[in-house]
Amino acid sequence: MNITILKLSAAILICLLTTVYTPAQELLTLPLCKQKALEHNQTLKVALSDLQSSEYAVKLSKRAYLPSFDFSSTYTYLNDPNQMVMPGYELPTIDGLPSGVYSPGGVTDLAYNNSYSAQLGVSLPIYMGGKLHHAQKLSFISHQLASDNVDLTKSDLLLDVEQKYWGLVALQEQKNVLEKSILLLKDVLKEVNNRYETGIVTKNEVLKTQVELNNAELALIELSNNIELAKMSLNQVIGHGILSSIEIQDSIMIISDDLSSVDFNVEQLAMRPEVKMLNSQVELSKTQKKMVNADYMPQLVSFANYVAQNPNHYAKQENELTFNAGASLSIPVFHWGEKRLKKHQQKMAIQKAEYNLDQNLEFITLEIRQAVFRLKESLIKLEFTQTSLAQAEENLKLETNRLMEGITTTRELLNAQVQWQQSHADYINAKTDVKINEAVYYKSIGQLTI
Repeated sequence: MNITILKLSAAILICLLTTVYTPAQELLTLPLCKQKALEHNQTLKVALSDLQSSEYAVKLSKRAYLPSFDFSSTYTYLNDPNQMVMPGYELPTIDGLPSGVYSPGGVTDLAYNNSYSAQLGVSLPIYMGGKLHHAQKLSFISHQLASDNVDLTKSDLLLDVEQKYWGLVALQEQKNVLEKSILLLKDVLKEVNNRYETGIVTKNEVLKTQVELNNAELALIELSNNIELAKMSLNQVIGHGILSSIEIQDSIMIISDDLSSVDFNVEQLAMRPEVKMLNSQVELSKTQKKMVNADYMPQLVSFANYVAQNPNHYAKQENELTFNAGASLSIPVFHWGEKRLKKHQQKMAIQKAEYNLDQNLEFITLEIRQAVFRLKESLIKLEFTQTSLAQAEENLKLETNRLMEGITTTRELLNAQVQWQQSHADYINAKTDVKINEAVYYKSIGQLTI
């Protein structure tokens, strides 16, 4: 009795230890996978950094209108400053004759041993030919470009997550079907063995059934490996360790009834981040052309300074502060046709941006129409596979009953089982195609979200 209790206690302890050290599987949903991918993806982080940088650029462009304050100072020490020696001479009279009066010579310093200058100044742009306004507009456009690039990066990433996620769901459903098929084949093999032992069927029927079972078990091993690889791929995109143990919540893919009504609408083009970026690029080129005009307009800047210096030839006494103010006007006069050439250069840049916009609008229109067609085709295919699956299930039931009644062969039942398994696989693949094509469609119209 004591030995039995010890064995039972040891078994319970082993179970507890196994439970403690077995890593828990994380249950993942599609929205959770998308959220994790958005938090982990390095390309998206780079795009977000560019967006933040553009926000600082916008703030800087606004501050260009404000006055700027600057302080500058210099100090110079001369150990032996240059001196000018003035020799003495006899002063002349009015008539130019010697007067007998002698003027003594002297030494004059041409520089100071210590000289310094300190200046506090303020400057304010009054008129810059519209340059500050256009520079601010460029910063706003660049910020919009960075924001649209973030949206584009997100949509690409979310589509990748959807494809990997639904691919894993499909593999798991295929595995469930294959496991049911193996159970069925084992029952068939058991029944065929019983019939062989009673002499109703030949050894060949047993071997045929065993071969089908072996093939199904081999397919299960391959499918299990594919599931592990799919999990690794999903772990990589959501930022988990490659070998992390995860579990997908979805096991049955539900298809929305609203998908059959999808269609192309020209207004959908405006939702694409790529179209927004191309429009911004056109506007950016036009603004850069205006900047060229502003560079050759008159520029007026006002300034004021407080100055302390030694020597100070403008002060009445030593160490006295002096104040000055004024305005600076710069007018471009002649630059050998530079303005005209730059304007032509920017005109070509505008045309290039417009050509890119027109070309990509055609490509994106084609992409949306293809996404609509493929989604509708996958829905039709799903209906067909549903019908085929129902027929295959009914046929399998019929052949199973007929085998039990002894009015059919093992080969007929095996064929029905293969048809049932293939119909299930086609049905699962059709559902997967619908879910992936749905994601592709929503990405094509710029509405793929978490």
